[in-house]
Amino acid sequence: MVGKKLTLATALVVAGLAGSSQAATVLSSGSQVDGWSISFPVGISLVSDGGPTLTLEKGAAFTNIEGLVITFTQVSYNASPTIDITDETVTNVSGQDWSGFQFIAANTLTGNAGAATLEPNAFNNSTPPFTTQTDSPSTITLGGGVQPNLATADWGFGSSGGDLVIDANPATSGVKKVFDFKEIPVTSVIPLPAAGWMGLTGLVGLGLISSAKRMRKILA
Repeated sequence: MVGKKLTLATALVVAGLAGSSQAATVLSSGSQVDGWSISFPVGISLVSDGGPTLTLEKGAAFTNIEGLVITFTQVSYNASPTIDITDETVTNVSGQDWSGFQFIAANTLTGNAGAATLEPNAFNNSTPPFTTQTDSPSTITLGGGVQPNLATADWGFGSSGGDLVIDANPATSGVKKVFDFKEIPVTSVIPLPAAGWMGLTGLVGLGLISSAKRMRKILA
């Protein structure tokens, strides 16, 4: 974790002014950094903060709810064992409000090593407007809030902002690792509680019984 984090915009300015500076480098899709080739689509911006451990600042703009994927392909047996996303700016331009957000590590090729996993407590559990976080080794799900269309969320900024850390587990011999880091907005209809479903079932049953009685009267 870097001691003082730059905003993505600041990092872009620094990289543009410094040119060859190793402190902050704007990445293009296919860039190779710290033993990883990093591929990503339009909508994602990445800045490498330099150093032997792969440390990134990230921006993402979602024009739909299909999600955006970064693919990490190991190109060196000395690849960084962790991928540290120190901060992220997430903009909703999908046309829909979001009720949650997910980070997913999907292993395409584990290689001669264990699977890439996500460390819990992303960004120190501070991911407004979302107030809850459910963690597993492959998925972190944010909820308990709404990010409206055209709104932007900033995570990981400030001295207590925390990080999102991927334990990449690169192979040290044999077949190398390939995995995807995917981010997906969540939109959902609030489910009816179980009692509600039971109530609806009862109403449907009463309706069927009533219809059957009417049919018997007509046929009598």
